[in-house]
Amino acid sequence: MLKLSILAVDDSPVITEMIKDAFEAEGYKILTASDGSEALRIALEEYPDIIIADVKMPGMDGWELCSQIRSNPFTSFIPFIFLTSKTEAPDRIKGLQMGADDYLTKPFDMEELIARVNLILQRMRKTQEAALTRSSQTLAGSTSEMGLPDLLQMFGLNQKTGMLRISKVGNLPGRIALQDGKLISAELGQMRGPKALYRLLEWDDAQFEVSPLMETRPDPDLPASVEEALMEGMRQLDEKKKLEGEFPLSGRILKVVDSPPESEQSPRENDLFQVLEVTEDMSSVMQALPWTDYEIYRMVVYFIRKGFVEAL
Repeated sequence: MLKLSILAVDDSPVITEMIKDAFEAEGYKILTASDGSEALRIALEEYPDIIIADVKMPGMDGWELCSQIRSNPFTSFIPFIFLTSKTEAPDRIKGLQMGADDYLTKPFDMEELIARVNLILQRMRKTQEAALTRSSQTLAGSTSEMGLPDLLQMFGLNQKTGMLRISKVGNLPGRIALQDGKLISAELGQMRGPKALYRLLEWDDAQFEVSPLMETRPDPDLPASVEEALMEGMRQLDEKKKLEGEFPLSGRILKVVDSPPESEQSPRENDLFQVLEVTEDMSSVMQALPWTDYEIYRMVVYFIRKGFVEAL
């Protein structure tokens, strides 16, 4: 069984230590942050099962943190509990309107906080279990309503087996196979493994359908753990976005100016230069090579910096 994780966010180390001690005794994994910015980074890296955050903090406060969590498709479904020293109704209403799942005022009783966390997570599990085991044996919808990370976490948390089929207008269909909550394979057209999975994670407006798992060949390059795959996938998407901001290559022509001697190239570098000799745009380069989009983008940027490749 996966060990559930809680992200506790408060500028008071006394509060975060109290939460850490209490919930670790209950069998949870505890992550801590002292402000909203640090918490957002941890949430995108560690993918916690629930967030408990103070409202008033220096820098990014709890309101902004909740807003950022809810607006990101990779974290929008994570339950959120506000902690605050205020008791006024407007603040309570504001928190609930922003999508918080609960609201607790300081000073709070730790047993009550534990009970509320357990209740929220139990409610989530029952909802997910009902969706996956209803009589029709199918689950369908849009990733704009239930994100792909949410679906995958649902399979992992409930240790379910099935084939997740994803489609988007103008794109080839994708498939992700899971067995007993473990990732077995991922496909998107001719793409396989992490490349296909991470590309599918970028689809924010696609249709999905869950069907019984048919026989499929396991992919050794794909992490079996849903949590591990999502963490790495989100890390790569975030790093690729940063590179795209620094080196926007969409719509630009890539030209090999020079290349290192073949004897000094790694097999991957050799493959890249062979593709660049016959392929001019970044999209085609990423389609032609089997590595993840971030790995390819990072390598192209490296050779642009070195002066071996130009982006025209």
